[in-house]
Parts: sequence; structure tokens; C-alpha cells
Amino acid sequence: MENRSELIIWLVIWVAICASVVRDQWSRKVPSVGLPLAYLLSLSMIHFFGGLIYALPWYNAKNAYLQQSGVSYAQVSSGFIESVYGVMGFGLGSTILAYWILRTFKPSWLRQVPQNPDLQIPKQLLQVGFFFMLIIVPTIGSIPGFQGFSTSGVYLFVVSLCLACWKAWHQQDKKAFFFWLAVSCSIPLITINLLGFIGYGAAATLVILIFISTFYRPRWHILITGFLVFVLGLSVFVTYLRDRGEIRATVWGGEGLEAKYERTINTFSNFEIIDFTNQSHLEAIDIRLNQNALVGKSIEYINRGQGTYALGETLLQAAIAPIPRILWPDKPSFGGSGNIVTLYTGQKFGDSTSVGVGQVLEFYINFGSIGVFIGFMVFGVMIRIVDITAAYKLLSGNWLGFASWFLPGLSMLQPGGALAEVTASFAASAVLMILIRRFVLRKSSKLKKVKIGATQLNN
Repeated sequence: MENRSELIIWLVIWVAICASVVRDQWSRKVPSVGLPLAYLLSLSMIHFFGGLIYALPWYNAKNAYLQQSGVSYAQVSSGFIESVYGVMGFGLGSTILAYWILRTFKPSWLRQVPQNPDLQIPKQLLQVGFFFMLIIVPTIGSIPGFQGFSTSGVYLFVVSLCLACWKAWHQQDKKAFFFWLAVSCSIPLITINLLGFIGYGAAATLVILIFISTFYRPRWHILITGFLVFVLGLSVFVTYLRDRGEIRATVWGGEGLEAKYERTINTFSNFEIIDFTNQSHLEAIDIRLNQNALVGKSIEYINRGQGTYALGETLLQAAIAPIPRILWPDKPSFGGSGNIVTLYTGQKFGDSTSVGVGQVLEFYINFGSIGVFIGFMVFGVMIRIVDITAAYKLLSGNWLGFASWFLPGLSMLQPGGALAEVTASFAASAVLMILIRRFVLRKSSKLKKVKIGATQLNN
């Protein structure tokens, strides 16, 4: 019988680091737009809860899928400990090293002259986001070289909603603020009915809520709301997973909006509150929110001599991933996350099964535990620097500058994906913002000037 109480110490360390990041984010000395906390909470969704349920003495993985996958306590425990090493590195990088680097090098982009914000930017970015969702994604979005670009365009929804909430709050327009907040919280329902997935919408809503938490007052409202969101989010997840097959059959089967609406109503009319004594709820978390088992399997696989460390191979893939094939037709072709997981765990997956390698596993298969710690430390530094820069732009009234940093920052919030996907999305987001600044917003600015000039002439 395994001693599950040993996991409690590692769970406490994880919570303590998250608390330190929250404290750092809420500090008045250095501003934040919430990117470090958003990353940590996203990482928690696929590692922390998996460790938590295995610390519960009454949980026993009886599900057929889990038994076939050979998931064991030892694997989950060792995988979770590796993830805590990563969180420790991330905390060090985001709360200490990032400040030291900024103080030492004093980058010019942090110097901001206060200015009057362009109040039309949230609306304009929302329009561009709609254009990508309705036109770009269905047409050329699946063409190699354009996937990251089209995904970044959809991310503009999150940026525009964050700016809309910020604008309403500082104009003291409570009606508009709660309207945009309601729109943000409805994103998961939209993605369920349009795509059959809840994860994308939940991640978008989480980012917006954390962004709001950086400026909303009083703080105790945030703490209470955060607890309620935690409970509601897990409750929605277990309810959705229970009926996921029927929901996707309706959505992917080409049913009309009325049928999709009825399916959603039927699912949530039988809503289940998360219960950590409910075996089926714990198994739902184990199946979909537990990357620790894969990390643990990789540790066993390599320690037994069945595999060898990649020694930076996947990091090289991540470095060249942003280069489009249009510019480099002969760029080496690499397997996706599923192939990497199979190569370093020995576990095979179905062709239709999507398996993300995740940063904990990818850093580990390259350089072991030290790779996990250093990799996450570097990641923490990068995300916090982007976060601080976006915050300074926002506070100075440079909303376009904020979007130019915040959008690429969002692309880094993929703890369950491959590093190659992160770097490709980051580059695509940066290029997209350059194009928007040059061709969309500049054209809009010129049209405004022409209208103003014509009005003055008429007067």
C-alpha cells in the first residue's frame, strides 16, 4: 500500500508558489496583466489536480481506460514531483530573475510617455478577430504555415475583450463592464456548441478573468469569485465530460442550432457539482486533467534504458518552428506531440487521439530534472517580462502597444502543448500585430483624419 500522504508536501509547495505569484502580481510596485498567473493556473489544470486526486486515500483508478493505460500511483507521483520542480523554477524566474534582468539592462521599450488611449481599438481588434474566425480559419486556416497565424487571429477576441473590460472599468461604466464580463464568461458555451470542445473557451475565459483581477477592487471580491470559479469550472468540466460523446455527435453531425441548443440544455439541466468523494468525478479528472502519468512513464522508460534523452533535439525543433515553409520549403518535418510522447514513453495512441506532450515532459526528455527546473525558470522570466511590458503600455494609455505584447504573450500560455507550437504561435502573433498596425489601424486612423478635416471645412 503506497503512502499517499507524501504527495501532500508537494501539493503545499505548489500552492505556496502560486500564492507568491499572486502576491507579486498584485504588488503596486511592478504592474501586471496576469500572464504569469494565467500560465500557472493553466499548468495546474493538467498537473496539480492529477496529483491532488492521487493524494486522496479513497481514490482508486478503476476506469477501464486507466487500467488499459497502466496508470499507477508511482508514475503519477514521480511525474507530479517533476512538475513541482518546474513550478519552483517558474516562480524563481517570474518573481525574482525577471526583475533583476530588467533592472540590469533597462530595456528602452519600458520607457513610456503617458498618452490618451484610442478608445476605438477594442472594437477594431474585435472586428479583426471576427474576420479571422469567419473568413480566414474556414478557408486557409488549415494550410501548413497558416495554422499559427489563423489561431493568433482568433486570440484577438481575448485581447479585445480584455481591453473592453479595462475601458468600461476606468470609464466607471458598470453596465458595459458587466456586459463584457458576461460575454467573456459565455465563451466556453460558444465553443461547446460550435466546436464540441470546452477547453479552448475555458482557457480564454480564465485569461480574461485573471486580467480583470489585476485592477478590480476590492480584492476580497476577487478571492471569493476565484473560489466560486474554481468550483464552477470543475463542475462544468465533469458535467460536460459525462455527456461529451452526445454533445460532439450533435455538433459534428451537422445538426442545426436548435438541436445543439437542446443538447446543451439537456446536459446542464442535470448539472453536477464537483465532489471529491465521487469516484466518477475523480476518474474524469484522471483521464483528462492528469499529465503526470505520462511524465512518470517517461521517467520509467528512460531509467530502464528503453529510451535516451533528446539532449535538446525538440528544443531545436522549437527554434526553427517559426520559420514558415514558404520561406524554407525544405525545412525538416517533425512529428507532432503524440509521436514525441510515444517515442519517450512507449505508449501508443490511436490516430484520432490528440496527445499534448506538455512542457514538463518535453523539458524532462531533453535534460532530465535539471532541464525541467531551468526550462521553466527561463519560461517564467520570459512570460513575466512580456507581462510587465504589456502592463506598462496599458497603464500609459498605449493600448495598441499593450495588444502588441499581450497577444504574443497569450501564445505562450500552452503548458500542455509542444514548445514548437509555442514558438510558432508566438512568432505568428508578433507578425499579425505588425500587419494590423501597418494596414488595418493605420488605414482607420487616416480615414478618421479625412473625416475630421472634411467636417472642419464644412463648418
